Amino acid sequence: MKRALLLLPTLALALAATPALAQEAAADADEAPRYPPPSVRPKLIAGGLAVTAIAYGVGFVAATSWPDAPGADALKIPVAGPWIAIAQNKCGIPNETDCSGSIWLRGLLTGLGGLAQLGGLGLVAEGIFMTTQAPAPKPDESTTAIVVHPFPIVTSHSTGIGVVGTF
Repeated sequence: MKRALLLLPTLALALAATPALAQEAAADADEAPRYPPPSVRPKLIAGGLAVTAIAYGVGFVAATSWPDAPGADALKIPVAGPWIAIAQNKCGIPNETDCSGSIWLRGLLTGLGGLAQLGGLGLVAEGIFMTTQAPAPKPDESTTAIVVHPFPIVTSHSTGIGVVGTF
């Protein structure tokens, strides 16, 4: 019965998937890769610093709000603190028989905070080391050609041809 339940979604995904054609890959290989403009760098670096700062701030507030929790002092250390706190994770109440729920929740939230801090630093590194492309030069407006197109005009009382274009 379980195999039948897994077979239906697998069959649906197989039928919905489109095949990759060699012609599409060859057409994409001929084009030069496109890179973002240099103006993206400062925004990406600022966004990465903001993500890291917010994740560290949440951990710091949690460490100061619950100072008796295991690993709370480690959360005050940026980037490495959440990983140290996970290693120190244990029951916070002595002689507690079952605190597995709080250990798992604390470990999950601490790990998410650590991943967010590392992700923010990854964004900063991407902003520093990424390849950028200069913006395409703007066409010289003095050499712009005159383009004229005929345009049909149809109203309830008349019909004709007009001319539209750039001069």
